[in-house]
Amino acid sequence: MLYQSLYRKYRPKNLNEVYGQDIVVKILTNAVKYEKFSHAYLFTGSRGCGKTSVARILARMINCENLKEGIPCEECNSCKESSLNNCVDIIEMDAASNNGVDEIRDLKQNIYISPSSLKYKIYIIDEVHMLSIGAFNALLKILEEPPEHAVFILATTDIEKVPTTIISRCQVLEFKKINNNDMFKRLKEICDKENIKITDEAINEIILNSDGGLRDAIGLLDLATSYAESEINEEMIQLLSGSISSSEIKEICDLLINNEYDKVVEYIDNYSSSGRDLIKIIDRIIEELNNRIIKNYNDDIVEINRCLIEAETQMKKSNLAKNIFELSIMSLNKKSNVSRETITETNKVEPSKNVDIIENNEKTVEIKEVINTPAPTKNIDKLKRIRINNTLAGANKKLKENLEEKWKQLEDYTLDKKVGSLVCELLDSTPTVVSDKNVILTYSYDSFVDKGNMYLKEYENVIKDILNLDLKIIFMTNTDWNKTKKEYVYNLKNNIPYNYMEENDVELDNEVQENEQQEENDDIIKKMSELFDDSKIEIEER
Repeated sequence: MLYQSLYRKYRPKNLNEVYGQDIVVKILTNAVKYEKFSHAYLFTGSRGCGKTSVARILARMINCENLKEGIPCEECNSCKESSLNNCVDIIEMDAASNNGVDEIRDLKQNIYISPSSLKYKIYIIDEVHMLSIGAFNALLKILEEPPEHAVFILATTDIEKVPTTIISRCQVLEFKKINNNDMFKRLKEICDKENIKITDEAINEIILNSDGGLRDAIGLLDLATSYAESEINEEMIQLLSGSISSSEIKEICDLLINNEYDKVVEYIDNYSSSGRDLIKIIDRIIEELNNRIIKNYNDDIVEINRCLIEAETQMKKSNLAKNIFELSIMSLNKKSNVSRETITETNKVEPSKNVDIIENNEKTVEIKEVINTPAPTKNIDKLKRIRINNTLAGANKKLKENLEEKWKQLEDYTLDKKVGSLVCELLDSTPTVVSDKNVILTYSYDSFVDKGNMYLKEYENVIKDILNLDLKIIFMTNTDWNKTKKEYVYNLKNNIPYNYMEENDVELDNEVQENEQQEENDDIIKKMSELFDDSKIEIEER
């Protein structure tokens, strides 16, 4: 018989077995008890806190024929049917892998068919924020006028990416991270039932590495039971989770506060070589520094923590976590008063008074004179409008492919002390639209986009000197780009061209003349698909 994982074995079967979500439990219990449940719920919260488990429990509660105090009876035909993995009236969909408009349209076609054996058809859509724009539009129409026999339970770890039109048509329930006491109690219960020998310190270490997610905590406990030959201790959990001890965290914090940055970089290198989780480590350093700030406020510690928080944000979205971590530590070094410089790849050059020479992958690189105060970009809002317009005016898929191939060359300079931070930031962005003179780079975070657009010339110099490309760039958030792309489709449909504009033009209204409307929208969709590699693009009427 196959081994059943602890998480599956101890998955809650009713709301009484759900830990750490008392408010959610009470709301749902009363809603079903008094038959006042909504036709659509949106469960939001971090991973592993019980959203999907509660969704499945709610599906059974709604259909149970003999519900008692919010607990399914487990005996009626509905309970037996809904407990089956292949129950046709409880449909689960993972939007992370089924995010297209076709899947939602199929759902729309089948939703009006009456349930086969249950009273209600339940649709559980996990990671709903991953749906495409077209899929969201199709789902919205369903939520506006659902049949009486249908109930939707949407779940997301990122509610910010769910359109407000969807949110407004759902009852939103927020799932909190499981507190440490509830986590400890549940893990202790499981260990007692399974006769697992484990120290309290090890349980606390599991909790520390699970970030409020009970599923992850039980999974780590399960892993430890397979690894340990005797009692599970704290050191085993640190090894399995890729974390380090609290004493090491405190030692690193002491080094940072005492400006011993070189030693911290050595620690990072050792941790990376031994397979430790650098994101977990930096997260714990930030937590320790924050505790010290609360106990004894200090401007230096605040600045260190601010820098590490920014680094952690970038590390989570990059495959260059070690480089970003190291560069953030190096940037703190007060002894090194080096600001951002530009680099030029040349043949051999003779060093001069204001020029340094470094060797990087057998390439001779000239570091130009230090710019102590970079010049901020002027009139950024106007410039942004012009550069977006100009990039779209000459958008070319082949040019984009060429740039994506060359982009990899930036990786050779990630550890460069003078431009490494700029290079890492460029590598974390995505060349989304490219013309012969311009490029739109997209990024996830507003803070970086704002900073990047303030110092465009520095990034352009890096691109020019490393990639030998003279491009004018502009940064956009992914959200803003999606809106711009929609506008671009509309303009193409209505034959509104993007005319190239000189950046020194005073008029920035981007007025255009209309030509004859294209006969078929298929040409528009084809062009968009070629430019942006979208498999499905819908054009909406305004």
